[in-house]
Amino acid sequence: MTEETDKLGEYIQHLKDERHESELPHPEKTGYSIAINILTDLFGCVLIGLGLGVLFQKMFDTTYLVPAAFTILGGIAGLWTVIRYAMSLDKQEDKNEPDASI
Repeated sequence: MTEETDKLGEYIQHLKDERHESELPHPEKTGYSIAINILTDLFGCVLIGLGLGVLFQKMFDTTYLVPAAFTILGGIAGLWTVIRYAMSLDKQEDKNEPDASI
């Protein structure tokens, strides 16, 4: 090989090594981090629903039922998000369990 291809090969290997070093491992899910994630998802959706309800109430000059309806919809969306998150955690846990037949 020529000197240029050797340098190119070394450069490619350097980039591959750099990429592997920059990849951070996923932190383990602790009970605290799971609880914080669930609470922020749930309350965030409720607050967004309330905010949209109040915004639409001001824009369209409606009654208090619009913010109430959007808050309920935000709560439903938050519960749906929490359920999806719990199901994904369950799938990850099943994938990481060792095989009992070995």
